[in-house]
Amino acid sequence: MNIKEDFYVFYRRLRAAIAYFVGWTMAIRYPIQSNKVVFCSTEGMGGYGDHPKAIAEYLHAHYPQLELVWLVNDMTKRFPPYVRKTPNTLHSRAYEYATAKIWVDSHRKPYGTRKRAGQYYLQTWHGPIGFKPIGSRRGKKLPKIAELVSRADSKMIDAFLSNSQWNTDNVLTSLYYHGPMVKWGSPRCDILFDDVQRRAARRRLQTLYHFPDEAKLLIYAPTFRSGSQRTRRSVVAEAVSLDFGRIVSALREHTGDPWYIVLRLHPQAAAHIRAMPLVHEMGEKLLEMSQYPDVYDILAAGSAIITDYSSLVFDGAYAGMPGFLFADDIEQWENDRGGLLFDLRKLPFPFAETEDELIDNLVHFDAGKYQADLQRFFQSVELMEDGHASERAADWILKYMQL
Repeated sequence: MNIKEDFYVFYRRLRAAIAYFVGWTMAIRYPIQSNKVVFCSTEGMGGYGDHPKAIAEYLHAHYPQLELVWLVNDMTKRFPPYVRKTPNTLHSRAYEYATAKIWVDSHRKPYGTRKRAGQYYLQTWHGPIGFKPIGSRRGKKLPKIAELVSRADSKMIDAFLSNSQWNTDNVLTSLYYHGPMVKWGSPRCDILFDDVQRRAARRRLQTLYHFPDEAKLLIYAPTFRSGSQRTRRSVVAEAVSLDFGRIVSALREHTGDPWYIVLRLHPQAAAHIRAMPLVHEMGEKLLEMSQYPDVYDILAAGSAIITDYSSLVFDGAYAGMPGFLFADDIEQWENDRGGLLFDLRKLPFPFAETEDELIDNLVHFDAGKYQADLQRFFQSVELMEDGHASERAADWILKYMQL
């Protein structure tokens, strides 16, 4: 494995060097455009979403003279007309990054990316408070290439977004970053604090997925699983093992409400959904929304969420959404990832390792206890979420635009 990993690191270094001479040496001949912001999320796979989307929307609404550019792998993905989408290829990426005044991303930049003097990079990160150890906190489980990419990216960042003291401490001890941390909150979660926006998000989903007005949406969002990160990454195609029909029946019987399951796979897994044999399909009661561009529309419209190790459960909780944990592979996960950052059994979210336990947690949910536990947890991490994170990020960006 070490020989394979060392060879892969050599290959990535070589590819980065070639990319620099083929793409970046030409791109840096062009001037930096003072009104241009370039965005990317989920390494180009996720489309128009995450923190960058919320920031782009705020910038357009208040500063429409800005040029907003988005790097995306799949050019068929839909973007609003005020965002110029461009393919996330070497030459396109080199030109757009080299000529933008501001970069905004929620993941690491591709290895070999170069920042010029006079450019500014806001890293929003995709999991502020979460379960998974990142960077150096993975210990020997951290692949060499991951450390190499992380160190290179961290050197370019001018400000790193945080939503809590816990988040700040985690970044500064894990991601080889030693620059400014800005505790502004999570731009992507601003929608969860605005009832008007939440209703609009629900209407957008109803138009596409045709569920009734009275429907209760239970979001199931398992986290991303992949093959080894020490060589070329590959997505693991695995069955979604929950019996959705049984869960919906139990909820309907207990509450009397019409419940629907929303299946939301991670963007990296969603790209391979055709290889994943989904079991217990339920016709109209199962709404498959993995390809929908923005999971925060789904959270805004949802009634509750189930996940295993996704930070989405924390995001939903900021607005008081009931969250449930179902982790039937917790021992294997902890071994593969190098542990977890929280004891899942001590969090506010009811925890289950079996489907029977999960259903029991759903039908005997204690809303009062849950909300009290959430408030104690938020205080312990020194949470900062008030629905104005996008505004703070936009103010930082405008400071450097020189308009």
